[in-house]
Amino acid sequence: MRIGEIAYKALQEDAKKQNASLNTIANQILLAYAEHDRYLKKHGLLKVITPLFTQLLDAGSDESIIEAGKALGPGAIPSAIISMTGELTVPGILDWLKRMGTYSNLFDYNEISHGGKTSVTLAQSFGPKGSLLLASYLDSLFKTAGKQIKITQLRDSVTFEV
Repeated sequence: MRIGEIAYKALQEDAKKQNASLNTIANQILLAYAEHDRYLKKHGLLKVITPLFTQLLDAGSDESIIEAGKALGPGAIPSAIISMTGELTVPGILDWLKRMGTYSNLFDYNEISHGGKTSVTLAQSFGPKGSLLLASYLDSLFKTAGKQIKITQLRDSVTFEV
């Protein structure tokens, strides 16, 4: 594989900053593409800086944010999940959420299994309206997959159990 000079220098710079090998940095970038970006490009991947996203959320009413979240569940997201995992199931949704947590910077994904149940917390930095959007989105997404979940919503996180 050949890498252009600008890309090579950027990789070297990041490797030095992160105290990692050039190979490690290149592998992380390729893995992000393989597990995330290539699927989302088909569905309109948009990379937005956090302050812009936060301002957009803050500009919306609670009702409009809830409606937006509800629309995401049966919208393009199930198609993206199916293209990544093969089917729209609870494990497929959890895999999707893990990938989004790893590669999109929308939230931090944390999963704990106990007593045959899995508890998932998505911690985000967009404030109460970010949690409102995530909660309505998750509720709608799981309903689309035929699963009812109970969601606990806090200022900077949402938690649900499957």
